[in-house]
Amino acid sequence: GFSEADRAESVRRTGELATLFADSGVITLVGLISPYREDRDAVRKRHEEQGIPFYEVFLDVPVDELKKRDPKGQYAKVESGELKHFTCIDDPYEEPLKPEITLKTHELEIEESANILFRTLERDGILTGAPKLTPPGLPNPDGDEMIDLHVPPEQRAAKIAEAETLPKVLITDVDLNWLQVIGEGWAAPLKGFMREGTLLETIHFNSILVDPFNLTNNAGRLETTTDFNNFAEHAPPSRVSMSVPITLSCTSYTKEDIEANADKGAVALVTQMGQTVAILRNPEVYENRVEEIVTRMYGVIDPGHPYIDLMYKGGPYLIGGEVELLDRIKYNDGLDKWRKTTTELLAEFEEKGADTVYAFQTRNPTHAGHAYLMRSAGE
Repeated sequence: GFSEADRAESVRRTGELATLFADSGVITLVGLISPYREDRDAVRKRHEEQGIPFYEVFLDVPVDELKKRDPKGQYAKVESGELKHFTCIDDPYEEPLKPEITLKTHELEIEESANILFRTLERDGILTGAPKLTPPGLPNPDGDEMIDLHVPPEQRAAKIAEAETLPKVLITDVDLNWLQVIGEGWAAPLKGFMREGTLLETIHFNSILVDPFNLTNNAGRLETTTDFNNFAEHAPPSRVSMSVPITLSCTSYTKEDIEANADKGAVALVTQMGQTVAILRNPEVYENRVEEIVTRMYGVIDPGHPYIDLMYKGGPYLIGGEVELLDRIKYNDGLDKWRKTTTELLAEFEEKGADTVYAFQTRNPTHAGHAYLMRSAGE
């Protein structure tokens, strides 16, 4: 029947059946007239209680259009009085307040409506296994997490004041470069300089294990202090390419200062020009085993190699920990406006409607091949 009680029971039964299908791994599409908000909310609650994603799809279509699509002739029966309690005619329809998806199917082609559904499911990881963080056609960042570690403007003054009270760690120009790489999201899923466990994975396996969705109770493992006496019961499910150690070295004096102020739980990173650029949280100080790192990374020990030389000039200890950038890192070389974060670039891609992005990195002036690629991409 079409009574309010009949509708409620129909929605309840169908919703319960949908949870059973979803629990078995089936993506369940329910096409159902469910006019009452309370009934729909009850089904949503049942899904949420079981950790099952739920999408309310509102087909926002005028009644006159529905009458044109009536293959069973039910609207004619309503007008003749044969049917009673018919939604949108002599019974109400309570529109969703915040539906996940709205489809004006009278304005869309069938393929367009289907694409909206598929793109939403792909974006949220229902179809691909991880929420889609980027526009269609572009891959997710490594670790399936968008990283931007700049302090929000409204928190900046308080963070700067806090940094003044913390132990100071002097960083080199190269450290500053790495800080920018980390903070702007180019070393995802890293959120700071490598802790000892992460460093060892990097130099011995050229990759790190991650669990962004906490499938094995290992979420946040990269931000956890290294403990070689206690390992997780289950291995993280995903491996991310990471072949370059990103570390921050320090002197014995700095190590002692950090340990003496352990109650602070953080240090301030200061450039050679005296500018405090970041806060590093929960510092983990460990031995800088330079030979192990160099030999695993390069396969040789060559003091003539410029980066190997820099590594040997570093302090005897390394500091791992997550960073918060107090402001954008700038070099005042006329190119700062082109140095964009990952989130800024993605916003530009979406604004341009880009479904494919060509990117290449060069160490030399642009030559004919690069110019051809740029010109072709623009066309």
